[in-house]
Amino acid sequence: MKVYFRQCESYDRVEKVLLPLLAKYSHIFEKGDRVLVKPNLLSAREPNEGVTTHPEVLKTILKFLISLETRPFVGDSPASGSFKKVIAHTGISQICEKLSVPIVELDDPVEVDGEIYKKIKISSKVFQADKVVNVAKLKTHSQMIFTMGVKNTFGCVPGFEKSGWHIRCAHNENFASLLVDIHLLVKPVLTILDGIIGMEGNGPANGKLKQFNMLVVGENAFAVDHAVCKRIGVNPEIVFVLKEAIKRNLIPDYEIDGNWSDTIKLPVTAETLPVPGMLKNLARKIIRVPKISKKRCVQCRICEERCPAKAIDISNYFISYNKCIRCYVCHEVCPRGAIDLIRKFL
Repeated sequence: MKVYFRQCESYDRVEKVLLPLLAKYSHIFEKGDRVLVKPNLLSAREPNEGVTTHPEVLKTILKFLISLETRPFVGDSPASGSFKKVIAHTGISQICEKLSVPIVELDDPVEVDGEIYKKIKISSKVFQADKVVNVAKLKTHSQMIFTMGVKNTFGCVPGFEKSGWHIRCAHNENFASLLVDIHLLVKPVLTILDGIIGMEGNGPANGKLKQFNMLVVGENAFAVDHAVCKRIGVNPEIVFVLKEAIKRNLIPDYEIDGNWSDTIKLPVTAETLPVPGMLKNLARKIIRVPKISKKRCVQCRICEERCPAKAIDISNYFISYNKCIRCYVCHEVCPRGAIDLIRKFL
């Protein structure tokens, strides 16, 4: 098994760089296959903000699938904002319209059982597809350290169902187990990582843009994520999802094809990782917590609405740290970057 890394300095060059890689996987698809293409459509952000899968990457993948006479459709369930607003701002609806490809919100859930977690609600539209193509973004993530191929399939869980899982899982290790369960249920046949412009620092929406100039393609998302960590000098054991994947023996033997390497600034929330078992309770007391910036906050109430623990009173710029579970969803969904992550002893 191979994981392909290719230099790509501009979104204008995506088709030239990506199509030859995709051609290596033509045998996976059959004429007439209904193929769900699942990008990262976190929220209503412009393509140049580095938050969502770039439309040029999606366009190239759709053109490839159309050339094979499959029947692609695009789907996701954004973390915040209306679906119509998200697909318009991200440039995805324009691409789909131009190529006459349907785009759907991943709603209408059905309950399925994972290896560890049961009764996971995943959009029925995922299971109506013959194949799933996973189109992720290279970004840091304040809760899970990274959001790449494996975590991208969490978008197959509809809307507010996501918030409930943050409460049910409680801790990052448990949430990683859930993400692995979901990925194994969705079963993408191909993962493409958009790393031309990504994000470092306190991602996945309010970090610092970084030009990685890279595209990654592989059949196995666990291998893709693991390979990226190796090439940017990050120990996979501190990435919750990869640690869980290693525990379950889910990372296959693979070869890396391509010479790309880089560095990345991790979220401030990674400072206490990894922590020996006996010190985990203490670490959770001094871990970073969200704080509302009165200067930047416009009281749009998105953080209040999306907080799984109902810990935010935006009218008073107040967060109850007794309720807060440190999932950082508020930081993730804030469109103004008005949630800071500060160190506080709880």
